[in-house]
Amino acid sequence: MRNFWTKWGLCSLLFLATILNYLNRQTLSILAPTLQHQMHMGNEALGWLFAVFYYSYTLFQFAVGPVLDRFNVRWCLALAVFGWSLVSGLTGLATGFAGLLVFRFLLGVMESANWPASLRIVARVFPPEERTLATGFFTSGTSVAALIAPGMILAILAAAGWRWAFAAVGSLGSVWVVLWLFSTRRPELSSVWSVTPAERKEARGQGSIYARMLRTKQFWYVLVVVILVNPCLYYSVNWLPTYFAQARGLAPGRQLGWILTLTYLALDLGNVACGAGVLWLTRLSYAVASARRIVFLLATMCVGACALVPFVRATSSAVMALAAVNFGLGIWVSMSLTLEQEVSSTHIATAAGTLSAFGSLVGALAMWAVGRITQRTGSFTIPMVSVAVAIAVAAIAGWAASRRPSPFGQE
Repeated sequence: MRNFWTKWGLCSLLFLATILNYLNRQTLSILAPTLQHQMHMGNEALGWLFAVFYYSYTLFQFAVGPVLDRFNVRWCLALAVFGWSLVSGLTGLATGFAGLLVFRFLLGVMESANWPASLRIVARVFPPEERTLATGFFTSGTSVAALIAPGMILAILAAAGWRWAFAAVGSLGSVWVVLWLFSTRRPELSSVWSVTPAERKEARGQGSIYARMLRTKQFWYVLVVVILVNPCLYYSVNWLPTYFAQARGLAPGRQLGWILTLTYLALDLGNVACGAGVLWLTRLSYAVASARRIVFLLATMCVGACALVPFVRATSSAVMALAAVNFGLGIWVSMSLTLEQEVSSTHIATAAGTLSAFGSLVGALAMWAVGRITQRTGSFTIPMVSVAVAIAVAAIAGWAASRRPSPFGQE
């Protein structure tokens, strides 16, 4: 077992990388009302911009898992962060819908490595009993990004315009890369990045790895969870700014910034509450499976409030309901990633990349569907109700997945 500071120091760097990952992808979401106005785009066009990111993200997550399981993950992650930061910064040069579409596609390619790489590193440095908390901690970077993005991006928008918002957010990645390479250069960490002889031998036959993975019930249970949870998260981080602008009449500015900050703070608290709740219940002598079920069933009840949001008249009440929804989603995201991490004991990045790819594919279709539905109906009722239904079904699959049979890598 590695010492406390080494484990949590690495996890903190993964946390910062995840913040950057979501800051870069969320910049367009925050700026969406402004870009729609300046580039004369409807909701359907905006839906395509959200969707194309997830299409490329999906495609390359199928490929990136085996790469991370075969090569030095330290350098792979550094190159990925540098790549997505560069693409994000260059997005400010776009002059129309086509340019934005190309940059969003490239951003999805570069960002595809973050979760498979991070889950592989966490599995290498943390014992099983600490992985849920570690996963929840670095994953909370998504909601921290969602928390700080509105205020930061809208402030840059007001001061310098939307093009500089992309450039400023993208420039942060170079700082992280320097910090990562400096902090992880120690020889004693070489075993974290290197591939074991057993893994190298199995990596020569990826087909057999996929075949074994697809034959396990655990993979299919977790797959159902992932393809239902991911679209709900994507809806929250991509469409809430547009929802408040179109359905609640809030213009980009300080009020919208505070509202988005509150709702995404709840997402952050949910990420941390997942691991903390499971750890607390296990210390009260609950089995891990029972602890997980209690936590995600409570989260499911919170997300159920999403179905009520369209029927709430007062904006303040809608904000509180969406804060509860995001708290529940934060728990579900951490739970989903923990389950992904445990599908395989040796090919963590391959399993996580495959599962996340399917989740991203469904999420991409959902982002396109939200744009099409809201443009044709002029309402967000169907997407809001769909989020509540999707998480309820995910709870059924999660119940089966939390039984934790032996992962295929241990068979």
